[in-house]
Amino acid sequence: MRLLLVLALLVAGAPARSQQSTPPVAISAQDQALVDRAVRRGKLIYAYDQAAWHGTDDALAKAPDLGPKIGGWVVDGPPEATEFLFFDKDSTKPHALYVARFRDNKLVEGHLLTDAEDRSISPSRLKLIAALNAARDAARAARIGNCSDKPFNTVVLPPETPNGPTLVYFLTPQTTNDTLPFGGHYLIEVAADGTAGTPAPFAKSCIALPAKQPNAAALLITHLLTPVPTEIHVFASLSARLPLFVGTTQNQLLWGVSGAKIVATGKLDDKN
Repeated sequence: MRLLLVLALLVAGAPARSQQSTPPVAISAQDQALVDRAVRRGKLIYAYDQAAWHGTDDALAKAPDLGPKIGGWVVDGPPEATEFLFFDKDSTKPHALYVARFRDNKLVEGHLLTDAEDRSISPSRLKLIAALNAARDAARAARIGNCSDKPFNTVVLPPETPNGPTLVYFLTPQTTNDTLPFGGHYLIEVAADGTAGTPAPFAKSCIALPAKQPNAAALLITHLLTPVPTEIHVFASLSARLPLFVGTTQNQLLWGVSGAKIVATGKLDDKN
């Protein structure tokens, strides 16, 4: 399994090797912690990306001329109850342009703010915006590569501990329903003091898998950079609504990623 990518679709018989029918493989406590983190982050990335997508559609339907005023967006809240915010281009003190609430990834309410309303942004959201801006500067300085001719989608996750970093993801967008990008995704951690770290890629090259294929039951990919699947694999499985089999070459394990569930199912060289 030396290839970066196994360009394969597992068809109807493939689920027989999935975690539903194969006893899980025991993994270390350290790897389990990484799995739990990947699931937690992947669920948030998916929910936040959905909020950004549908919030943008709603805002621009209400105000087609809003685009030039937008400085960016952030999302916060738990996966089942997210809130989306467009902010303006005021770099000193950004103001809210549009806010939306979601329940289980469905739009509950979207509201364009007028100049007569309170457009101030909470301190916690201002911190997310500051982290996004710092990460943007770091991404430009590093000249990170996009695997599409479209701009990156960004997702900002709040700190997981009181003094932990804010997590800023730069994601190559899915431009068609037929392919799912796995390359061109990066994480930049922004420390509590506002210092942005070095962009960390989730793959070594531009990778895309066919997301829709007649009779396809799952996707299969190999992964070189970490010993367990990442939040990007969780995000991809949720987005494609397909199971994903991930072969991690560091420990020669095969993993099943089914939505927000990750289970080690066997060894890569297991022929049974």
